[in-house]
Amino acid sequence: MAAKFNIRNLRVFLLLLLMTIAAFLLLSNVEQVHQLAVTQQPHRNEKIELESLELVEETYKDIPLEHKMTTESPRLVTQRTLELKKLLKCRDRQLKLEKVQHGDYWVIKNLVIGRESQRMGCAESITYTTNGDFTFFDNLETVAQRWLGPISFAIHSPGYDLNSTLDAIQYVRNCLPGSQLISDYVSFHVFFAHAHMPEYVPYDESETLNWPYNCVAEDGDLLMPPYYQNRNQMYKVQANMTYPINVGRNIARQAANTHFIFACDIELYPSLGFVDQFLNMVYHNNSVLQLNPKLPPRVYPLPVFEIHEDVMVPNDKNELMQLFHKKKAQLFHAHLCQNCHKVPGYQNWLNQKFNSSDQLKLFSKTLRQDTFKYWEPFYVSDNREPFFDERVTWEGQSNKRIQGYAMCLLGYEYHVLHPAFLVHSPGIKIPSGNSTRAIYAKEMTKFIKSKIQPEYRVLYGKNKKCFT
Repeated sequence: MAAKFNIRNLRVFLLLLLMTIAAFLLLSNVEQVHQLAVTQQPHRNEKIELESLELVEETYKDIPLEHKMTTESPRLVTQRTLELKKLLKCRDRQLKLEKVQHGDYWVIKNLVIGRESQRMGCAESITYTTNGDFTFFDNLETVAQRWLGPISFAIHSPGYDLNSTLDAIQYVRNCLPGSQLISDYVSFHVFFAHAHMPEYVPYDESETLNWPYNCVAEDGDLLMPPYYQNRNQMYKVQANMTYPINVGRNIARQAANTHFIFACDIELYPSLGFVDQFLNMVYHNNSVLQLNPKLPPRVYPLPVFEIHEDVMVPNDKNELMQLFHKKKAQLFHAHLCQNCHKVPGYQNWLNQKFNSSDQLKLFSKTLRQDTFKYWEPFYVSDNREPFFDERVTWEGQSNKRIQGYAMCLLGYEYHVLHPAFLVHSPGIKIPSGNSTRAIYAKEMTKFIKSKIQPEYRVLYGKNKKCFT
């Protein structure tokens, strides 16, 4: 009897001991999980620590350190982004490869996607949307360095020009001091007419990034970039094709995944820090937005300047004005069409004092009428303005004015910003006397007046103060 009792007690003791050990291990695991979560969960307002990118080109030696960063580390959703997303009522959208028909064109949208642009929140940044062919890739490093945000780049690549486009994509992503920024931010789209199909089109991004490339020759010298080849050898030139600039503009706009975009020509470089400056302005002062649908729609233009070839692109307004005083900078197209790019209050904008601590603000406001009836501004928008008319080519000129005409009929307001600005790639524009383009322009003007303008009046209404 006593033996049975001792055996039963022993079993109970062992059972209690096992339960105690199990409970101890369970509590220990819970504590470890809690500690791990605490160490991995940053403060919601903590800023992202960015990995430095060594820039070796003399061109970038004067750019402040905070603008010499790349963004491979995990992004934190800041309070600004959360509140702007709620204010703008926008939805995040990841970029993905798409093969679509666009009128007479095939479009491979997001053939290569910027690593950071892929996961960019709708209220986190502004997308610089632009277009060109492979010969414009020489501007890409500067734009990426100065924008530090998503760039949507639509590239016209008919026939064998697509091969040169693939060469150029690989070169800028792998062979330049700014290649990491280009890989982070630039998403490449290619388009070509059905009648000018390339013989080969990469199936996806992986196949595109396996396209062969070389940065240096066998002797160790840096190879000439593929976008510096003779333009006369291009398929586009040999086939006597015009450049469908507005097709490219619209493709780049449609591919953006942020609420705000900046539809821009790739040869126009922004002053430093603009993306954060604009979003901070909106975050701290919601009244700059058109939140009431009863108010006129609005966009936010930047003044545009051009500089001499022998000077550096200015980083801020102080540097810009130093160039003005030396007569090394002037209004963009000052010798071609002053009214096309002069903002309202232009002289006051130049005279406005500037400190490096100044915040971005609305400076002046106008409609595209009267003195500004031929204005062709570049501006931040919510991507809801009319698309560019794709019947107009670069050769025919007036490619932005038709959209401006539609926006005038719709009553758009233009709220000019200060102190941010754009600068064209170095070189002063002068009349070229291009007789071929003059012929195109004459015919296009006739077509606009007889066909496009009457259509727009039916679609958007009439206003005698609006001009193309």
